[in-house]
Amino acid sequence: MMYLDVPAERLQRDTMAAALRGATAVMTAGEAVSVLSNAAVDVPEREDLLDETVAADDVADTVRGAALRALARTAPDRAVAAARNVRDPGEQVALAAIATLGRLGGPADAAAVARLAGGTAVTPVVVARADFARTLLAHRFGLKNQGEPPSLDLVAEPGSTADAFVSNATGVTGASAILAAVRDWAPEVSGETHVVLAIACREQLIHLVLRRELLDAQGRTGLLAAPAVLGFVVSPNPEHGNPGVALLVLSQPTAVGLALKATRTTGEPVYSGTAEPTANSAGLAADLYAVRRPGAPACHIRGLVSETGIEVFGRSGHTAAIPPRVPERRPEGDPSKRS
Repeated sequence: MMYLDVPAERLQRDTMAAALRGATAVMTAGEAVSVLSNAAVDVPEREDLLDETVAADDVADTVRGAALRALARTAPDRAVAAARNVRDPGEQVALAAIATLGRLGGPADAAAVARLAGGTAVTPVVVARADFARTLLAHRFGLKNQGEPPSLDLVAEPGSTADAFVSNATGVTGASAILAAVRDWAPEVSGETHVVLAIACREQLIHLVLRRELLDAQGRTGLLAAPAVLGFVVSPNPEHGNPGVALLVLSQPTAVGLALKATRTTGEPVYSGTAEPTANSAGLAADLYAVRRPGAPACHIRGLVSETGIEVFGRSGHTAAIPPRVPERRPEGDPSKRS
């Protein structure tokens, strides 16, 4: 989150509305959206301004999309209503509306997501995000009959030089900060519904926020019966260092247990695996491996769940199975670069 010192006269409704439409030199549209996104800045009629911007036809598509994302952070219910009312949007508005409905909407919003994915601005990215939004709605609300999860190409077990990691309990103060970070993405999460674990691997500290139902037999039975958002992986944002949701952990019932997938918040799979009940159904044992993609090192994550607690441990490699993509450089003096 950026902390902005903005003169009070620039925060007036008319000035902000003009900035959002690119009609004043006092502030750019991007700066106006940044101000409106920052809850620490007292902006009169913030939500009204954002709502009107999303619905406006004379505002740039990128600004309308950013306004909808800001509204989702500051007033989730209004953002859902605004996303439902979007008609024939450009790509950025479509992406923002689809993400808002998948993350904050209800089961019936799958129809609105499908409509947005069939608009005139449809692109492969819009279609992929819409597919993930429908998947997310199914997991948030435990909707069954989702079909078999797709099989993914996984990286093999890391080598003997891989770094080991193991989870530890998180203190009350630390857990509160992590839960607050998750609530920015999933407002329903609290200390009553989720537990927080810390994992240090190399120089990075990440946190797992997992459903409390994992800790008792009845809760685990419910999780084995329907799709669910099992938890979240929280890590520092590379831009400002504050914690934020990096991955979602999704579970789907299978004949022998659960199919597990950890995805980015935009839907790209990062880890995949399975979980099965332990002896006498006293707990769950899970194994996840890295999905093969450029830049991804081998990783094996092992999770053990029982009524006494949750333990997560494993090993992470140093080098990628597939080298990361790098921009192609043309040699100096390339004829195609000459005028």
